[in-house]
Amino acid sequence: MKKLRLFIMALAVGTVGAFAQVAEAGPAGPAPNGNTPDALFDLQYIVDVGVNGSIGAQSQAGVAFINNEWWVSTWNTDQIHILDAAGAFIQTIVVPGVTGTRALTTDGTNLYLGTAGLNIFEVDPVAMTVSNTINVTTGSSASARMVTYDETLDGGNGGFWIGNFGSDIASVDMSGNELSVIGAATHGTTIYGGAVDNVSAGGPFLWIHDQNGVAPSRDFIVQLELPSGTPTGVVYDFTADGASAGATDVLAGGLFITDEVDPAMWQMIGLCQCTPSNLIFGLELLPIAGVGDNALTDFSIAPNPANGSTVTINTGIQAEMQVAVFDVLGKQVINTVLTNNELSVEGLNAGVYMVQVTQQGNTAVKKLVVK
Repeated sequence: MKKLRLFIMALAVGTVGAFAQVAEAGPAGPAPNGNTPDALFDLQYIVDVGVNGSIGAQSQAGVAFINNEWWVSTWNTDQIHILDAAGAFIQTIVVPGVTGTRALTTDGTNLYLGTAGLNIFEVDPVAMTVSNTINVTTGSSASARMVTYDETLDGGNGGFWIGNFGSDIASVDMSGNELSVIGAATHGTTIYGGAVDNVSAGGPFLWIHDQNGVAPSRDFIVQLELPSGTPTGVVYDFTADGASAGATDVLAGGLFITDEVDPAMWQMIGLCQCTPSNLIFGLELLPIAGVGDNALTDFSIAPNPANGSTVTINTGIQAEMQVAVFDVLGKQVINTVLTNNELSVEGLNAGVYMVQVTQQGNTAVKKLVVK
């Protein structure tokens, strides 16, 4: 396993009001069965918000990483805190019209915020304003405490999975219309955060940041199969990993999956509503093959999502390139040499793929969505 890297943020002293002294816990329940802690995971880092931190020791909930910045929401106020990639505080913002954000997710361009109701707020992360409000229509018990974007829903047009503590889990399209429902009895989790995984072999999966358990151990990440929502038996136990030593409570918060924090791996980012200090932690979910010191740093694919018969691959190097494309099960579906920048994707079904490009001894991998 990779060496654990522990980052403690020494932030400026901030004011923490009386409202900020609690975490948001759901109904208590037994710890998940089939727990195999650390079977798949390598803890990469911990960011301690800190008792004297400028974003407050507690009451943090959602977490996301976009445009090389951390966004962290406070569940019981209208505040969202922005940190740089190293975890240093930048600013606290308020998005007009949004309060009590529990979940943050992204389609790669916009952020989407869930406030535990039946609205999903689309936010421009540059302007920091709401550009659209999605009204959810569902016959299930699900609401948007958990919100995670899934580019494969609705035939590749995208959508969201939503859930709330012990509720059903529902998928909805980009207009908020219900697509499917996973019954609460099927998934068996107490949902706070969630993240769709379209890159791990055997997937797709939905990972749930699960509050089941008894204090102080109420921070589990549970893997569900999609679309059935059946637990696979793979569970990560943050308490058992030892990283929360000294905490009097360890409670699941937000969850996010990204390949932007470290170009060598997909990471699963969790927020623990720990007492006395909330923690952000990063787990190695999946190494990205071929990404290292010799990576093609200017590698890009456009358009992505692909909505035609070809995509253009740019690397910044004018030379032929070896291109291999893999589906989410790891099966190679394309292996070709390009002398120009155009790759045909006409034969690919709608879904998520990994594109590996090798050129002059340099290799890089990127995700491609085909509609």
